[in-house]
Amino acid sequence: MSKRKFCSIAARLTPMLLWCVIAAVPAHSHEEAAWSIDAQGNLTIHAQRVTYEPVFIPLQVEEQRMEILAVRARDGKVRVAFNTCQVCSGAPRAYFVPHEGGVVCRNCGNFFPAEQVGGASRGCNPLAVPNVEATASGDIAIPASVQASYAGAFRNWKRGL
Repeated sequence: MSKRKFCSIAARLTPMLLWCVIAAVPAHSHEEAAWSIDAQGNLTIHAQRVTYEPVFIPLQVEEQRMEILAVRARDGKVRVAFNTCQVCSGAPRAYFVPHEGGVVCRNCGNFFPAEQVGGASRGCNPLAVPNVEATASGDIAIPASVQASYAGAFRNWKRGL
């Protein structure tokens, strides 16, 4: 095969090969590196890997699907909350999606900048995670018992269905 013909074939195959590589990488692979769950179900959020783009961490507590969201605010702090709205929890669409430097509730449409995630308790806010513990490395630990105590807030949740 001539060098010219080889280059012509390679030029046509390169975009297809690149697409195969991109398609093989999970869409949320950056999120997997931002957190881990141990054998007891305790969640560790690796703070140094959390970016300004919200990370949605899927959890399963017994039969209940739920999520925790983590995002780095402009002040550099990592904010965490359960991915349900305090006022709307119980509604099927009471979950947040990323929106212009923060998150917006899919049920009520209220916007919350990253700085407000996990801060307020009561009212229309992302549901704060209580008893968040910082590890020696600065990571964020959320015990399985805390996750289990909030599973009821996701009872009618329909994210992804």
